[in-house]
Amino acid sequence: MRVPRVAVLWSAAAIAAACSAPGSVSGAASETGSALVPNTVVFLSRTDGVLGTGVEGCGLAVYSCRRGGTISLTSDGGKTWQVVRRTPQAVVSVLLNGDGRVVDAQYDDGETLRSADGGHTWHVAILDRSANSVCPQGMTVGINTQPTPQDWALCTSQPGAGNQGKEVFRLRTRGWARVACTTIDGSGCHYGGISSYGYPQGIAAARRSDFAIIWETRGTLYVTRNGGRHWIALPKVAPPDAFGWWASVLPHGLGFVILDDGGIQKRRLIETTDAGRTWHVVHHWAATG
Repeated sequence: MRVPRVAVLWSAAAIAAACSAPGSVSGAASETGSALVPNTVVFLSRTDGVLGTGVEGCGLAVYSCRRGGTISLTSDGGKTWQVVRRTPQAVVSVLLNGDGRVVDAQYDDGETLRSADGGHTWHVAILDRSANSVCPQGMTVGINTQPTPQDWALCTSQPGAGNQGKEVFRLRTRGWARVACTTIDGSGCHYGGISSYGYPQGIAAARRSDFAIIWETRGTLYVTRNGGRHWIALPKVAPPDAFGWWASVLPHGLGFVILDDGGIQKRRLIETTDAGRTWHVVHHWAATG
């Protein structure tokens, strides 16, 4: 199943402000510059993770931000990050590919790097994009951040006035089944607990796990603990003015999410160890000037 990246849409003013403001990454690696804005994260274990940074669209002449990005690693659960590779473009997705320690990192122009050792070394990869999407005609598939082959799919319709149709599919023994749905076109498909409000950006789950996370912009976080049949909104964790950027889910109820409060350099990494019942902040990325 093809799972293309879904770009988050920023206003020109928001990007320009972000690109002109210096920022820093605390911990093992620290420096100024908008290239270190965190976009995407994947955890291979409770302690080991891979982070991609950079401002998407910096190659456009209208923006004055610094082009490029980084790939960083953590070995302490996200508390500190060490830059292991500087990249010529922003890194906008990092995804597990199969079991083990294989990670794919994608630039904002679609070029992909692959690491087979948990992010320490990288090489250019050619991905097979021939598979068809499970999503119904007219819907777009969102980011799926669990290992491939995927067994979850998030499908979205055209957005409008703060709302967007959403459907969640789960791969069962007999094939794909829709487990949650909400629409904005009057078709009457409303079950599973997901509101039409907000723009969903992706779904994350561990393989063969009933715990999953959906993150949104202008919406909230949703978690399920029963395989997607019922989703619980978390507005106290992610209020409507917060932006969800990425999530990574591990077995046994472990999950990580990158959020911000509407400011591109005010992002934080939060963690749950009990399938979304409680959360705590692991790391802050904040403007320094």
